[in-house]
Amino acid sequence: PVPGTPSAGDIESNDPYAHLPPDTARFLKFAERHRTVLNQILRQSTIPLSEGQFAVLVNHTRLLDFDVKRRYFRQELEQLDEGLRREDLVIHIRRDSVFEDSYRELYRRSPEEMKANLYVTFDGEEGQDAGGLLREWYLIIAREMFNPNYALFKTTPGDRVTYMPNPSSHINPEHLTYFKFVGRIIAKAIYDNKLLDCYFTRSFYKHILSKPVRYTDMESEDYSFYQGMVYLLDHDINEVGIELTFTTEIEEFGKTELRDLKPKGREIPVTESNKREYVQLACQMKMTGSVRSQIKSFLEGFYEVIPK
Repeated sequence: PVPGTPSAGDIESNDPYAHLPPDTARFLKFAERHRTVLNQILRQSTIPLSEGQFAVLVNHTRLLDFDVKRRYFRQELEQLDEGLRREDLVIHIRRDSVFEDSYRELYRRSPEEMKANLYVTFDGEEGQDAGGLLREWYLIIAREMFNPNYALFKTTPGDRVTYMPNPSSHINPEHLTYFKFVGRIIAKAIYDNKLLDCYFTRSFYKHILSKPVRYTDMESEDYSFYQGMVYLLDHDINEVGIELTFTTEIEEFGKTELRDLKPKGREIPVTESNKREYVQLACQMKMTGSVRSQIKSFLEGFYEVIPK
């Protein structure tokens, strides 16, 4: 179905559990009414969520509080790597080239090596890493990922705080291998339960989680573009007084390029009957199509450390 107005499927039915077995539906409705108590019980439980009497919630995590979800995630990681012997991995970094040296040290490591206990030493500095140097390294590497000189990410027009893959990253000939490396580093930080000072768009997080993006995700990515799409959906296109075709404008290197949203798109007018398809395709191009290779490389690296 094409996203658009309520009939396009963006709004859940009155009974979101109607498709489930009656017993499961009754339990989930009960859990929804008593969510606070349920989450408190789960916090105190010593049994992994996926193995206990509340295992059905694994497929309905919206009923879980964030800390309960995080605990479940950590349990799953531990079970996944049960029996894995985590060796120590020491990397040697120069402070004036943290990103390049980290890339050189880690890019060709196996997925198993990426799960090792990581220790950082900075060249020319004495002392062993008792955790402080690793935290500092994560802080620096997170900042360097967004260094404009690498052209990997750019801030969103909406808030200038969250980041999205840069459609023009191919100006850097190493951009795809760097994206794979960044995917590994972010997954490594999650695996090690370390905080990274970086914020991505909602659509990028959805790509990591393999969830479909919707046109509403554009609101936090490019608010003015999103408002234009909403206006188009809310008004009869015949009364709007604008002529559109199945194309969208993509800006690269300061120049605006017109791209077809489907074969021969510039020859297909947008009408009242096909405008929802146009909105879907235009938003898909902005959030996915224009950065497909970058996302693919990032996810390759990410899933090597944390499986899909």
